[in-house]
Amino acid sequence: MRFQDTDVFRLLLIVVPLLAYLGYRTLRVWRNLGIFFDRATAPKMIRPVSGKMTAVKFGLTAVGVILMIFALARPWGKPIKSEVDYRGINIMAAVDVSSSMAATDVKPSRMEAVKAGLKNFSDSLNGDRIGMITFAGVDFVQCPLTLDYDAYDLIIDSIYPGMLAKDGTAIGNAIKSCIERMTEKSGQSRVLILITDGENNTGTPPVDAAREAKDKGIRIYTIGAGTARGGEIPEGQDMFGNRVYKTYKGEEVVTKLDDSELKNIASITGGQYYSITDQNAFVSIKNDISGMQAGNTKKEEMTHEENYAPWLLWGIILFVLGQAMPGRKLKVKSQNQ
Repeated sequence: MRFQDTDVFRLLLIVVPLLAYLGYRTLRVWRNLGIFFDRATAPKMIRPVSGKMTAVKFGLTAVGVILMIFALARPWGKPIKSEVDYRGINIMAAVDVSSSMAATDVKPSRMEAVKAGLKNFSDSLNGDRIGMITFAGVDFVQCPLTLDYDAYDLIIDSIYPGMLAKDGTAIGNAIKSCIERMTEKSGQSRVLILITDGENNTGTPPVDAAREAKDKGIRIYTIGAGTARGGEIPEGQDMFGNRVYKTYKGEEVVTKLDDSELKNIASITGGQYYSITDQNAFVSIKNDISGMQAGNTKKEEMTHEENYAPWLLWGIILFVLGQAMPGRKLKVKSQNQ
C-alpha cells in the first residue's frame, strides 16, 4: 500500500501516545472502583461499569481515529496510464562548474546564486523540455531534455564547483555538446542558457561554436556569474576554522568576470546577456522565449485512483459507534418482578 501524503502519518506520533495514555487512565479508573467500594456498596454509589463494554468502546474510537488519519494520507488505488500532449520548446542549460564558480564575490557564492536562479526558472516552465550540461575543462550531460521538473531540481542540488575530473573552462566545447543534444530532438525552437564566469581557457573558440549554434537555429542567452571586482576561491578551512583561499605562487587567486565574450556569443545568436546579480535575469529570459514557436511533445504519465473513501467511511463509522456505545452494564429486569 502506497500513500500520496506520507507526512500526515506524523500525526500518529501525537495520536497513538495520547490514545495509549487515555486507555491506561480508563483502565486505572475501572480497577480503582474495586478498591474504593466493596461489591455491596458500589451499585448503590455509582452505576455499574462494564470493563468489556468500556474496552470495546475505547477500541472502536481509537481504530476509527487511526483510519481517518490513514484516509488523510490519501492511499493510492489502481494505477492509471494517460498520454498528455505538451507544447513547448527545448531548453538546455550549460553550467560552469569549474573551481572559480566557488568565488564569493556574489553572495553566498557564484554557484549558489546560479542554482537558486535555475530552480526559479524551472518552476516557471510548463510543457517546455529542459536539460543540463555541466562543464569545466570537460563537459558532462547532467540531465537530458526532460519534462520532469522535480528530477531536474534534484540534479540542480547535486552540482558543485570542481565536480568534474578536469578543471578549467571550455565554453566552446560546452556549446557544441549542447548543440548535439538539442539537434537529436525534434522541436520548433531551441534555446541554450550559458552560465559561466566567462574565463574561457581551453577547447573550441566560443565564437566559432556560437556561429554553429546560429546555423542550427539555436538562440543562446548568456549569464555572467561573477563581478568585475572579482573574488577569492575558497579551498576549505585551516585547523583553527579560518577559511583558506586558493593561492598561486604564494598569492591568493582572484577570479574576475570576463563578460565581453559572453555578450558577443549572445549577440551572434540573437540572444541576450545578463548578469547573475540581476534579480530578473531568468525571468527576462523566460519572458523573451515565451513567444517562440513551440513544438509538440507527448508524455506518458502514471497516476493513481484516489482510494481514501473506504478508509474515511469506516473511520467515521467506527468512531461514531465507539462514541454511541454505552460503557456501563445494561439493566436487566428480574424474572420475579
